[in-house]
Amino acid sequence: MSEEKHEEFPEHLKPLFDRAKKLERITLVYIISVVILMFIVMVQSQAMKTAWAEDTIGLVSPASFLIASLWVPKKPNRQFPYGYHRITNIAYLAGSLAFFLMGAYLLFESISKLLSGERPSIGIANIFGMPVWSGYLIMLVLLWSVIPAVILGKKKLPIADELHEKVLYTDAETNKADWMMGLAALAGIIGIGVGWYWADSVIAGLLSIDILHDGFKNLKQATFDLMNETPKTVSHREEDPVTQQLHDLLAGLDWIKEVKVRLREEGRVFYGEALIVPKEVPDLVTKIKEATTKAYGVDWRIKDFVLGIVEKV
Repeated sequence: MSEEKHEEFPEHLKPLFDRAKKLERITLVYIISVVILMFIVMVQSQAMKTAWAEDTIGLVSPASFLIASLWVPKKPNRQFPYGYHRITNIAYLAGSLAFFLMGAYLLFESISKLLSGERPSIGIANIFGMPVWSGYLIMLVLLWSVIPAVILGKKKLPIADELHEKVLYTDAETNKADWMMGLAALAGIIGIGVGWYWADSVIAGLLSIDILHDGFKNLKQATFDLMNETPKTVSHREEDPVTQQLHDLLAGLDWIKEVKVRLREEGRVFYGEALIVPKEVPDLVTKIKEATTKAYGVDWRIKDFVLGIVEKV
């Protein structure tokens, strides 16, 4: 027996979801400004190019989140009887894959530059008739890529955890990578300024490894989600406790002899079933209905939950 809930969020979380969308719109505009400014002041610095590429890829997560937010609330229909929740998983996979591939490419570029012994240089810019070392302008742009990213990332993390929103969590991690990369690129520019040409490629390589690591971690989890792995917490570090909570609830009912709970993630919500071996009791249909209602009360993320009667589990 199943009683699917059609509301995407409970009432108390809807304002939080609206806030998440607002933060992602701000992020999208902010990253576009960073990408444009970085492109304008782009020099031969490999660390600078790595930071620019990472920020460009950073557009994927907020754009994916906003696009998915338009589709997910749509109700199930004949063509998509389970609704559109899994579009979030697809967005998560797309962003993770782009991140991973960019990390691999940038690492290759950094190693190539280092082995070739290329010596990057930063020229002089003419500002209002005065000669100014372009490195100072680059540093100002890099600071712009750092400070707002720190603020945005910290604001998103608790919301992502509350909404069980992995795309938002990935974007918060991307913001963290942005400001770390911005600071590292600053070090690379300073290295060029003092004549340490090798420092630029080394820093870019280290940044690329970090991008590659984060991309692989998220790509792996996105793939596992599509393979219906047991739900994990937003940070991917441990199994989500909701599965055990459902098992304990149903196992504690006096008319149930044995129970096995299976859940899968559909975006930010859970679909699943409980296979039940019942004792001989009257009015079994009513008891199943009552147990289903209790199961939905365990967590708002339980979207569709079925109780099935079996001989053994």
